[in-house]
Amino acid sequence: MPVARRRAVPIVAAAATLLAAAAPQAGAAEERNPADVQALTRAYNASGQMLFRQFAGSHFAGSRFAGGPGNIVFSPYSIGTAMAMALAGTRGETEREMAAVLQHTLGRTQINDANAAAMAILNGYDKSDTAPACPPGMRLAGERCEAEPDADTGCPFPASRVGETCVATPRFPPSAKLLVANALMLAGGQVAKKYAALLKDRYSTEVFRRAKLDTVNGWVRERTEGKIETIIEKLSDVILVNAVYFKSRWAVAFNKKLTKDEFFSLTRSRQELVPTMLQRTSHAVVSRERYRAIRLPYAVRSLAMVIALPNEVDGLGDVARRIDMDELTQMLAALQKAPARPVSLMLPRFKAEYSADLKDLFHKAGMTLPFDLHRSDFSGLTGLAPQTAPTAIDQIVHRAVIEVSEESTEAAAATAIGIRITSAMPKPVQPLQFRVDRPFLYYIVDDTTGAVLFQGRVVDPR
Repeated sequence: MPVARRRAVPIVAAAATLLAAAAPQAGAAEERNPADVQALTRAYNASGQMLFRQFAGSHFAGSRFAGGPGNIVFSPYSIGTAMAMALAGTRGETEREMAAVLQHTLGRTQINDANAAAMAILNGYDKSDTAPACPPGMRLAGERCEAEPDADTGCPFPASRVGETCVATPRFPPSAKLLVANALMLAGGQVAKKYAALLKDRYSTEVFRRAKLDTVNGWVRERTEGKIETIIEKLSDVILVNAVYFKSRWAVAFNKKLTKDEFFSLTRSRQELVPTMLQRTSHAVVSRERYRAIRLPYAVRSLAMVIALPNEVDGLGDVARRIDMDELTQMLAALQKAPARPVSLMLPRFKAEYSADLKDLFHKAGMTLPFDLHRSDFSGLTGLAPQTAPTAIDQIVHRAVIEVSEESTEAAAATAIGIRITSAMPKPVQPLQFRVDRPFLYYIVDDTTGAVLFQGRVVDPR
């Protein structure tokens, strides 16, 4: 049952993927076909949009906010990766049906290889272990750069003299903590050695044998920096788990001293005071039909939050319907091409958390065979014929959180797919005004891979 805790903030966060030319260094195996990475993440984005419509719609019976707006946050990237690991174990009609619902255009091997490439890119943004650089002629001494003053020229630029020493601030490489991790938990069942080797090679999957409930939840807790305490409440024979953790400072932080209560329009007739951040700097802004979008880069500038602000206070539903896969792709491309211009930005602080059981949603979307113990074919996972080892997915659980503040954005998501196996086998210019004072959509995107890592909707940021 989905749970959104922050009483009145409708937010939806989704993760998906795109691709650009430049990328962090990856191994040769991960650099085979950038176009495949783009195709993979487009599928993640597309299935994420399908889920978003279900979460936000009034007919999603599992939602606490069924029939009304609510804050939602989820990661299409996390869901897509976990489902890809399950897809890798299917064969025949089960594989074809599952791939169609997930909107994959690539074959099984291409999907697995593209996942390896995307994961290498995304995990390459964390430069926190990289030594800072000092200006030429200076050395790192603790937390600062030092040098002896030159008798003729004094201290090199941009150092300043402190006593008898030239001192400068070291330069740290742009960094974002973006962790993608996968696990194969064997509780009451076993998998084929070939399948386990594939997950290790293409998904960097950690394998846990004799896993217990605490093993699964403890792994998720650790990989999400404690942001997600629990992902499942019951064990399956085999559990596939993905975790995504993101934390990054803005390229230009908001000044806390400028944050103050401003009115946010929940509806045309209702406003509430909420803590609102203020920033005057240059950003890319584009006008689209019935909404405007702004791109707010993080320290690693290929990562950004994109906000889609409806022109009308009550226009969120219409804009959400308009931003289908084609419109999302075009809007993000337009923002990348748009020149930065001076903007006076007002953005509310917000946070949200959400959880959902996705099995029924995928079933309604037409994915039936993977859930049918007597008709599914998971022979790629078990290494045995379907009749010998009847296998089916018995749970798909997703949880996500996000918090946006003056300094940074922190978000985490986890997806667990439980699989049941029944067999004999062992178990200066006037700034543009961009006042976010009404319900809006947002996306955390990575230009390098093209991933929409998180996507969201805010209707009440309190």
